[in-house]
Amino acid sequence: MIKILKRILVRAVTGLWHLFISILGILGWLLRALLTLLTVGLICAVITATVLYVKVKPELDQCREMAYDKLAQMSRQDFSMLSDTLIYDKDGNQIGLINAGHYEYVDIGHISLNLQNAYIAQEDRRFKSHTGVDWIATFRAGLALVKHGGRVTQGGSTITQQVIKNTYLTQEQTFTRKIVEILLAPEIEKKYSKADIMEFYCNTNFYGHRCYGVQAASRYYFGKDAEDLTVYEAATLAGISNSPSAYDPVAHPQASREKRNDVLKSMNEIGELSDEDYQAAINAPFTIVQSQTEGTDENYQSSYAIHCAALELMKLDHFPFQYTYADKADYNAYLEKYQAAYSEKSDLIRAGGFKIYTSLDSSLQAELQASVDDGLASYTELQDNGKYALQGAGVIVDNRTNYVVAIVGGRGSEDQFNRAYLSARQPGSTIKPLIDYGPAFDTGEYYPTRIVDDHKWDDGPSNSGGSYYGPVTVREALNRSLNTVAWQILDDIGINYGLNYLGEMEFQKLSYVDNDVPSLSIGGFTYGVRVVDMAKGYSTLANNGIYNDRTCIVRIEHEHDGNLTKDMTPATKQVYREDSVFMLTDILKGTMTSPYGTGRGLSLANDMPAAGKTGTTNASRDTWFCGYTRYYTTAVWVGYEIPRDMPGVYGSTYAGKIWKNIMDKIHTDLPPLDWEQPETVELRADEKTGVEDYFSTTAQLRAEQSLHDKEQQKLTDELNTMVNEFEAKTIQTVEDTYDVKTRYKNITTKLPLLDDGDLRARLLERTETKYDEFETIISGMSDTIIMYEKQRAVDASKAQEQAEKDAEKRREELEKQTRKNEFLQALAAVEELEYQKPDAQQLVQDAIGKLPLVAGDPQQQELSNRLDAAINRISTLPTAQEWQKKLDEEAAKKAAEESQAQQEVQAQQKRLQSTLSHEQFKWNNMEFYGPGGRGSDEG
Repeated sequence: MIKILKRILVRAVTGLWHLFISILGILGWLLRALLTLLTVGLICAVITATVLYVKVKPELDQCREMAYDKLAQMSRQDFSMLSDTLIYDKDGNQIGLINAGHYEYVDIGHISLNLQNAYIAQEDRRFKSHTGVDWIATFRAGLALVKHGGRVTQGGSTITQQVIKNTYLTQEQTFTRKIVEILLAPEIEKKYSKADIMEFYCNTNFYGHRCYGVQAASRYYFGKDAEDLTVYEAATLAGISNSPSAYDPVAHPQASREKRNDVLKSMNEIGELSDEDYQAAINAPFTIVQSQTEGTDENYQSSYAIHCAALELMKLDHFPFQYTYADKADYNAYLEKYQAAYSEKSDLIRAGGFKIYTSLDSSLQAELQASVDDGLASYTELQDNGKYALQGAGVIVDNRTNYVVAIVGGRGSEDQFNRAYLSARQPGSTIKPLIDYGPAFDTGEYYPTRIVDDHKWDDGPSNSGGSYYGPVTVREALNRSLNTVAWQILDDIGINYGLNYLGEMEFQKLSYVDNDVPSLSIGGFTYGVRVVDMAKGYSTLANNGIYNDRTCIVRIEHEHDGNLTKDMTPATKQVYREDSVFMLTDILKGTMTSPYGTGRGLSLANDMPAAGKTGTTNASRDTWFCGYTRYYTTAVWVGYEIPRDMPGVYGSTYAGKIWKNIMDKIHTDLPPLDWEQPETVELRADEKTGVEDYFSTTAQLRAEQSLHDKEQQKLTDELNTMVNEFEAKTIQTVEDTYDVKTRYKNITTKLPLLDDGDLRARLLERTETKYDEFETIISGMSDTIIMYEKQRAVDASKAQEQAEKDAEKRREELEKQTRKNEFLQALAAVEELEYQKPDAQQLVQDAIGKLPLVAGDPQQQELSNRLDAAINRISTLPTAQEWQKKLDEEAAKKAAEESQAQQEVQAQQKRLQSTLSHEQFKWNNMEFYGPGGRGSDEG
């Protein structure tokens, strides 16, 4: 039994041991598997970490660089936005405002604690304690990120991070932006205090309705300053800035109120608002006042000022302005650059921060507006848009300062479309002094007494009224505004020559299509011209031909950069010669004073010296008057918004009367002031016509120079064409080599005649370069050329031989004809005998002697037969006595016939006289007694 028990015990122990061993084996296997798994996992982790590091490191480095760059350039100014752009007139009165959010920066001392507490409660409850990053909120945002599969659903940003986002980063939710925020936030908190950061935050938030910053929002929504916000008003603003579109109290008042109450609840939760105050706040009325305008306050003055300010900023950037163009490509390329630069500067101004000080005179503006409105008051037709159909525009330039002082762009101040600088209309005859006569006087070839033939021709213009005056002086032609004369003058001096004068005076709206167009002489432009450009052009005449590029900008200030224009000076240039302008002005005085002036009756009051010009386009679609004194220049346009005929309306009617009305007003109390006669102008009689008028003492020299310049221009054009054709030439045959050499010789012969050394050198270089290419080709064709020249020599020799043979043959034929003619004359003398003259035998012998001269002639036998017949005929002719007798008998017979005819005429005359005497007797009886004769009852 014991043995059995021992055996059982041994077996049990053995079993337990084996079980233990088995368990240990299993555990060992599990341990080995675990170690293997851990090893594999570690390896995978290392690989994964390496891959992630390689992938993330560049972006992390980029974030560090971005954060460093932002931090290095950071300043307090970054946390302040730009205020509205303001425009002032010459007296410092505000005449315009561009709404940039009505922004006004306020310091923390003037921001209500209610708003500060509202932001802390709603946006960043640990704001006062963290160091820029709230790691708890960040961890919570990270969990939400994992939960939503990598999609960002909540920010976890602190107020400090939001300041960074508002100021330096975009609103897009990306990992890069978040990392940069986290990197920058602690650095900003080291540099600025919590109060500074809250101040930045309140001043950089957007609150909708173009309100940037808490001060603009407080005034817009509640009509008060930011320091006076109540707790429920502060909660409203805090809610709006969270999502300005969703919580807009104007568009979505209910949503905005609910968001306000949510903010108030947060304030209550952190203890900033007691339960009692909380209840009172959520029950407070929800009232929005909208006390400031959202839009931009623009009018004729401010819109023009913004335009000019943009141009001034472009000048500061040294933008290369251009006004005339070589061709379409040149025009399009410039237009693209101009529009990009102009848009950039215009947007910059509208973004805020500018103060634009102008020369615009509000009192003159009001007077000009009244003159336009009153002058057109009888036209009441309205367009579909409610604007007047007939419109007018005017610009006044102060000639003493060269500034634009008034600009009216239409009827009534409510119409903000400024036609004075935005529109371009055809100028009609007002362009003639600027593009025709002024440039023509400058050449010296034209002067007031020069005679030009006014006549109608097929391809030219017609005069207004259809009248033509034949030879007229230039003075009369301009005062009568004769189109044909202006056309001839511009054609003579060169169309582009005149057009360049407008370019020198910075006329906008010109086009490459205007180049070489004759109708420019009478105002036929592609797009037209602007009223403001016409005013500046005539102001140039008023200022002795000197153009000044001043517009209406006196000074431009920026709240960050100070006075931007302090170092800018106006650009001036002598566009017209002083003597030319004096003579032209004297003629233009006649527009209003001459018996045939087109502006009769528009002379100014108080004998104020003035000069001007009317302008009327075809069918009176556009009418103008542009005129000036020593003090002011005014340009006025009148026409329909959508061009249409205006029968009976001319430049001297509405536009002229508006001009006179405003000019009389603005010259009140100003003493009459005339232009001084230059030393180079004298009054003398014209040598050809005897008419006394003004002349330039330098005109003859300039005329000679002008003629030389024309010849040089013609030569330049010719050489350019020759060189272009030479460069386009190719050598395909031997004949082409000779043509190339001939062209080369012609070009090099004419080039020394060109005055322009630089152009001459360029053309010569191009010619020589091309000729070098040709010589290479010619050198390679030497064998062919030699054979060609040999063949040419052979052909020339044969041609010479043939020519000599032909000449010899012609000489022989001529000799034969001469001999034949000699015989024919002798034969004719025999054939023409009428009787047997004493020398008849000699004539026969002479003809017989010359008969051998026709030997070999095809008609030899025929001629010989004629001679024989003529000789035989002589024997049948009467003798000399018989011929004389015959002549005497014929003479006697003729005399008898004439005598008989005379007798018959005399007898007829007697019969006629007898008949007339009888008829006279009958007439006398009828005259005495009446038609019925003696005893008749008629009569």
